[in-house]
Amino acid sequence: MIKEAINSLVSGNSLSFEQAAAVMAEIMSGEATPAQIAAFITA
Repeated sequence: MIKEAINSLVSGNSLSFEQAAAVMAEIMSGEATPAQIAAFITA
């Protein structure tokens, strides 16, 4: 999910509440890599 969210944000789109919640769940569960987290935060 985080890869799709990053692509969406880089394309200039906003995330829905559900998408943002799914990304945060992925981050908090430890599934996202540090590089993915950094890319998400800076996108």
